[in-house]
Amino acid sequence: MKKNIITGLGVFFVFVVSVIAHIPAPLVLQNMPLPQGMVLDGVEGTIWRGKIQRLSYDGQSLGNFDWQIRSVFLLLGKVEAQVRFGRGSDMAIRGKGTIGYSFRGPYAENFIASLPVGELMRYVPSVPVPVDIAGRIELNLNSFLYQSPYCESGKGSLVWNTESVGTPVGSLKLGPVIADLSCQSNDLNVAGEQQSDEVQSSFIASLNGDGSYTAEAWFKPAAKFPSELKQQLKWLPTQPDGDGKYQFTYQGRL
Repeated sequence: MKKNIITGLGVFFVFVVSVIAHIPAPLVLQNMPLPQGMVLDGVEGTIWRGKIQRLSYDGQSLGNFDWQIRSVFLLLGKVEAQVRFGRGSDMAIRGKGTIGYSFRGPYAENFIASLPVGELMRYVPSVPVPVDIAGRIELNLNSFLYQSPYCESGKGSLVWNTESVGTPVGSLKLGPVIADLSCQSNDLNVAGEQQSDEVQSSFIASLNGDGSYTAEAWFKPAAKFPSELKQQLKWLPTQPDGDGKYQFTYQGRL
């Protein structure tokens, strides 16, 4: 009798898991509240493994979105999935990695996303001098735990893969710009540098949970700094220090 009960419970458990594993993703997503302006087209698969052919937000396509939930983490009280997104995006965004939700909140691990720097500049305040920039920005998050408004903790890097920046006077060769990211209790910090035959630079920026920010940066003309640009340095609001560095400081609130 006892053996039959155990066998029956085992069969029932397998049946329940099988039913859940085969619930169509469209059935679930169609009944979920979505952020205003978000539209899902061409949902396929199951809740465990599926695809959205096109994910749009405010009329702009973010491309496809594939996911595969890792069921083993459900035993640890987590919902974790491997995702890949961006193919067909209007913004040419690409990304992949691990995202999840635990009792501590949303998180990401080994997450990579990239997009053309020109798309990012749409959301950056305009600069006083027109510049022509190219290349891609790549975000690499080793770990990230969300907490309103920014993050509870996080560690990663930003890389701007580019060759040069164009100005009305001339172009300036930069090469890759690399920055380290860190976050602790909603204090977000970025520290980066760049070096080429024409210019060297470094910057540090901090964004606090209350929306206030500070930034310090410097650049130093190198041996092959373009002569046409060197003539324009006299118009800068700051003069070089003893090491030949032009230093700048900013602070404000978002």
